[in-house]
Amino acid sequence: MTEISKTADQALVLLAYVAEHGPLGTTELARRLQMHRTVVHRLLATLQGRGFIRRVGGNYLPGTALLHLAQFVEPELIAASRPILGDLAQEFGETFILTALQGSHEAIQIEQAVGSHHFMRVQLTRGFRHSLAKGASGRSILAFSDDSVITHALEQSGDPDLLRQQLAEVRELGYAVSRGDLSPGVHGVSVPVMIDRQPIASVGVVYPAVREDVAGTYAKALKKAAAAIARAVKQNTSLG
Repeated sequence: MTEISKTADQALVLLAYVAEHGPLGTTELARRLQMHRTVVHRLLATLQGRGFIRRVGGNYLPGTALLHLAQFVEPELIAASRPILGDLAQEFGETFILTALQGSHEAIQIEQAVGSHHFMRVQLTRGFRHSLAKGASGRSILAFSDDSVITHALEQSGDPDLLRQQLAEVRELGYAVSRGDLSPGVHGVSVPVMIDRQPIASVGVVYPAVREDVAGTYAKALKKAAAAIARAVKQNTSLG
Protein backbone atom coordinates (compact mmCIF):
# COMPACT_ATOMS: atom_id res chain seq x y z
CA MET A 1 0.00 0.00 0.00
CA THR A 2 1.32 3.43 -0.92
CA GLU A 3 2.46 5.39 2.12
CA ILE A 4 0.38 8.51 2.80
CA SER A 5 0.62 11.46 5.15
CA LYS A 6 -1.84 10.93 7.99
CA THR A 7 -2.03 14.64 8.77
CA ALA A 8 -2.65 15.62 5.14
CA ASP A 9 -5.27 12.90 4.83
CA GLN A 10 -7.06 14.11 7.97
CA ALA A 11 -7.02 17.71 6.70
CA LEU A 12 -8.51 16.67 3.36
CA VAL A 13 -11.19 14.56 5.05
CA LEU A 14 -12.04 17.50 7.30
CA LEU A 15 -12.15 19.97 4.40
CA ALA A 16 -14.38 17.71 2.33
CA TYR A 17 -16.73 17.17 5.27
CA VAL A 18 -17.07 20.89 5.97
CA ALA A 19 -17.73 21.52 2.27
CA GLU A 20 -20.51 18.92 2.14
CA HIS A 21 -22.07 19.27 5.60
CA GLY A 22 -21.14 22.68 7.02
CA PRO A 23 -21.66 24.88 8.91
CA LEU A 24 -20.30 22.83 11.80
CA GLY A 25 -18.29 23.57 14.94
CA THR A 26 -15.09 21.99 16.22
CA THR A 27 -16.71 19.66 18.74
CA GLU A 28 -19.31 18.35 16.31
CA LEU A 29 -16.72 17.79 13.58
CA ALA A 30 -14.51 15.87 16.01
CA ARG A 31 -17.45 13.69 17.03
CA ARG A 32 -18.64 12.95 13.51
CA LEU A 33 -15.18 12.27 12.10
CA GLN A 34 -14.02 10.44 15.23
CA MET A 35 -10.95 12.64 15.56
CA HIS A 36 -9.50 14.15 18.71
CA ARG A 37 -10.85 17.66 19.29
CA THR A 38 -7.34 19.10 19.61
CA VAL A 39 -6.36 17.63 16.22
CA VAL A 40 -9.51 19.03 14.59
CA HIS A 41 -8.88 22.45 16.14
CA ARG A 42 -5.31 22.51 14.81
CA LEU A 43 -6.36 21.39 11.33
CA LEU A 44 -9.18 23.95 11.19
CA ALA A 45 -6.77 26.71 12.16
CA THR A 46 -4.40 25.67 9.38
CA LEU A 47 -7.15 25.47 6.74
CA GLN A 48 -8.58 28.80 7.88
CA GLY A 49 -5.17 30.43 7.68
CA ARG A 50 -4.89 29.34 4.04
CA GLY A 51 -8.42 30.48 3.22
CA PHE A 52 -9.83 27.03 2.55
CA ILE A 53 -12.42 27.40 5.27
CA ARG A 54 -13.88 30.40 7.06
CA ARG A 55 -15.29 30.82 10.53
CA VAL A 56 -18.77 32.23 11.06
CA GLY A 57 -19.54 32.50 14.75
CA GLY A 58 -18.51 29.18 16.21
CA ASN A 59 -18.98 27.24 12.99
CA TYR A 60 -16.93 26.63 9.85
CA LEU A 61 -17.84 26.91 6.16
CA PRO A 62 -15.90 26.53 2.88
CA GLY A 63 -13.55 29.43 2.23
CA THR A 64 -12.80 31.63 -0.78
CA ALA A 65 -9.59 29.77 -1.62
CA LEU A 66 -11.78 26.95 -2.92
CA LEU A 67 -13.44 29.37 -5.34
CA HIS A 68 -10.03 30.43 -6.61
CA LEU A 69 -9.07 26.81 -7.21
CA ALA A 70 -12.45 26.12 -8.84
CA GLN A 71 -11.39 28.06 -11.92
CA PHE A 72 -8.80 25.36 -12.57
CA VAL A 73 -11.29 22.52 -12.07
CA GLU A 74 -13.10 21.11 -15.11
CA PRO A 75 -11.40 23.64 -17.43
CA GLU A 76 -12.69 21.83 -20.52
CA LEU A 77 -16.26 22.02 -19.22
CA ILE A 78 -16.07 25.73 -18.39
CA ALA A 79 -14.27 26.58 -21.63
CA ALA A 80 -16.83 24.65 -23.66
CA SER A 81 -19.81 26.23 -21.93
CA ARG A 82 -18.72 29.88 -21.74
CA PRO A 83 -19.45 30.93 -25.35
CA ILE A 84 -22.67 28.91 -25.39
CA LEU A 85 -23.91 30.54 -22.18
CA GLY A 86 -22.98 33.92 -23.61
CA ASP A 87 -24.96 33.30 -26.80
CA LEU A 88 -28.01 32.20 -24.82
CA ALA A 89 -27.83 35.23 -22.52
CA GLN A 90 -27.54 37.54 -25.51
CA GLU A 91 -30.46 35.90 -27.32
CA PHE A 92 -32.91 35.67 -24.41
CA GLY A 93 -31.67 38.36 -22.05
CA GLU A 94 -31.77 36.09 -19.00
CA THR A 95 -29.11 34.61 -16.73
CA PHE A 96 -27.83 31.25 -17.94
CA ILE A 97 -25.81 29.08 -15.57
CA LEU A 98 -23.52 26.06 -15.54
CA THR A 99 -23.82 23.80 -12.51
CA ALA A 100 -21.52 20.95 -11.49
CA LEU A 101 -21.39 18.39 -8.69
CA GLN A 102 -19.95 19.35 -5.32
CA GLY A 103 -19.00 16.09 -3.65
CA SER A 104 -21.70 13.49 -4.26
CA HIS A 105 -24.81 15.21 -3.00
CA GLU A 106 -24.61 18.94 -3.74
CA ALA A 107 -24.72 21.17 -6.79
CA ILE A 108 -22.45 24.20 -7.24
CA GLN A 109 -22.81 26.98 -9.78
CA ILE A 110 -19.44 27.39 -11.53
CA GLU A 111 -20.19 29.70 -14.48
CA GLN A 112 -22.87 32.12 -15.62
CA ALA A 113 -23.68 34.65 -18.32
CA VAL A 114 -26.06 37.50 -17.52
CA GLY A 115 -28.29 38.97 -20.23
CA SER A 116 -29.24 42.63 -20.46
CA HIS A 117 -32.58 42.69 -22.31
CA HIS A 118 -34.74 42.85 -19.21
CA PHE A 119 -34.88 45.47 -16.49
CA MET A 120 -35.68 42.72 -13.97
CA ARG A 121 -33.39 39.69 -14.01
CA VAL A 122 -31.76 37.19 -11.67
CA GLN A 123 -28.04 36.89 -10.95
CA LEU A 124 -26.39 34.22 -8.79
CA THR A 125 -23.26 34.37 -6.68
CA ARG A 126 -20.44 32.29 -8.11
CA GLY A 127 -20.01 29.20 -5.99
CA PHE A 128 -23.67 29.13 -4.91
CA ARG A 129 -24.35 25.65 -3.51
CA HIS A 130 -27.49 23.69 -2.83
CA SER A 131 -28.79 20.14 -2.52
CA LEU A 132 -29.16 18.12 -5.70
CA ALA A 133 -32.80 17.62 -4.72
CA LYS A 134 -33.55 21.34 -4.79
CA GLY A 135 -33.75 23.56 -7.83
CA ALA A 136 -33.90 22.65 -11.49
CA SER A 137 -30.11 22.67 -11.88
CA GLY A 138 -29.71 20.07 -9.13
CA ARG A 139 -32.62 17.81 -10.04
CA SER A 140 -31.62 17.67 -13.70
CA ILE A 141 -28.33 16.10 -12.55
CA LEU A 142 -29.86 13.97 -9.80
CA ALA A 143 -32.46 12.36 -12.09
CA PHE A 144 -29.72 10.69 -14.15
CA SER A 145 -27.25 10.00 -11.32
CA ASP A 146 -26.27 6.62 -9.91
CA ASP A 147 -28.85 4.79 -7.81
CA SER A 148 -26.84 5.32 -4.61
CA VAL A 149 -26.92 9.11 -5.07
CA ILE A 150 -30.67 9.09 -5.74
CA THR A 151 -31.29 6.83 -2.74
CA HIS A 152 -29.38 9.20 -0.47
CA ALA A 153 -31.36 12.18 -1.77
CA LEU A 154 -34.65 10.37 -1.19
CA GLU A 155 -33.60 9.41 2.34
CA GLN A 156 -32.71 13.02 3.13
CA SER A 157 -35.84 14.47 1.53
CA GLY A 158 -38.73 15.73 3.61
CA ASP A 159 -41.10 14.46 0.92
CA PRO A 160 -39.53 11.48 -0.87
CA ASP A 161 -42.71 10.71 -2.83
CA LEU A 162 -42.74 14.20 -4.32
CA LEU A 163 -39.02 14.05 -5.15
CA ARG A 164 -39.46 10.63 -6.76
CA GLN A 165 -42.27 12.05 -8.91
CA GLN A 166 -40.17 15.10 -9.85
CA LEU A 167 -37.24 12.94 -10.93
CA ALA A 168 -39.49 10.72 -13.03
CA GLU A 169 -40.80 13.84 -14.77
CA VAL A 170 -37.26 15.04 -15.47
CA ARG A 171 -36.41 11.70 -17.10
CA GLU A 172 -39.57 11.82 -19.19
CA LEU A 173 -39.17 15.43 -20.36
CA GLY A 174 -35.39 15.60 -20.45
CA TYR A 175 -35.33 18.78 -18.37
CA ALA A 176 -36.18 20.04 -14.88
CA VAL A 177 -38.30 23.01 -13.84
CA SER A 178 -38.28 24.77 -10.48
CA ARG A 179 -40.61 27.45 -9.16
CA GLY A 180 -39.32 29.26 -6.12
CA ASP A 181 -37.44 26.22 -4.78
CA LEU A 182 -34.31 28.11 -3.81
CA SER A 183 -35.53 31.71 -3.77
CA PRO A 184 -39.08 33.09 -3.75
CA GLY A 185 -40.08 34.63 -7.06
CA VAL A 186 -37.31 32.90 -9.02
CA HIS A 187 -38.00 30.14 -11.55
CA GLY A 188 -35.53 27.91 -13.33
CA VAL A 189 -35.19 25.42 -16.16
CA SER A 190 -32.22 23.09 -16.51
CA VAL A 191 -30.97 20.28 -18.74
CA PRO A 192 -28.26 17.74 -17.85
CA VAL A 193 -25.00 17.69 -19.79
CA MET A 194 -24.54 14.00 -20.50
CA ILE A 195 -21.37 12.19 -21.53
CA ASP A 196 -21.40 8.41 -21.84
CA ARG A 197 -24.86 8.38 -20.23
CA GLN A 198 -23.57 10.13 -17.11
CA PRO A 199 -24.49 13.70 -16.03
CA ILE A 200 -21.29 15.71 -15.73
CA ALA A 201 -23.10 19.02 -15.16
CA SER A 202 -26.28 20.89 -16.03
CA VAL A 203 -26.95 23.99 -18.06
CA GLY A 204 -29.88 26.12 -17.05
CA VAL A 205 -31.58 29.48 -16.84
CA VAL A 206 -32.94 31.43 -13.86
CA TYR A 207 -35.50 34.18 -14.31
CA PRO A 208 -38.18 36.15 -12.41
CA ALA A 209 -41.56 34.47 -11.93
CA VAL A 210 -43.26 37.28 -13.85
CA ARG A 211 -42.03 35.59 -17.03
CA GLU A 212 -43.52 32.24 -16.05
CA ASP A 213 -44.79 30.97 -19.43
CA VAL A 214 -41.37 30.51 -21.02
CA ALA A 215 -40.17 27.16 -19.66
CA GLY A 216 -40.87 25.25 -22.87
CA THR A 217 -38.97 27.74 -25.01
CA TYR A 218 -35.97 27.68 -22.70
CA ALA A 219 -36.00 23.89 -22.43
CA LYS A 220 -35.70 23.53 -26.19
CA ALA A 221 -32.76 25.94 -26.35
CA LEU A 222 -31.06 24.35 -23.33
CA LYS A 223 -31.26 20.85 -24.81
CA LYS A 224 -29.34 22.08 -27.85
CA ALA A 225 -26.86 23.87 -25.59
CA ALA A 226 -26.29 20.80 -23.41
CA ALA A 227 -25.62 18.64 -26.46
CA ALA A 228 -23.20 21.24 -27.85
CA ILE A 229 -21.32 21.48 -24.54
CA ALA A 230 -21.03 17.69 -24.30
CA ARG A 231 -19.63 17.49 -27.85
CA ALA A 232 -17.11 20.24 -27.15
CA VAL A 233 -15.96 18.65 -23.89
CA LYS A 234 -15.46 15.26 -25.56
CA GLN A 235 -13.57 16.85 -28.42
CA ASN A 236 -11.32 18.91 -26.14
CA THR A 237 -10.67 15.92 -23.89
CA SER A 238 -9.75 13.66 -26.79
CA LEU A 239 -7.41 16.31 -28.17
CA GLY A 240 -5.76 16.59 -24.78
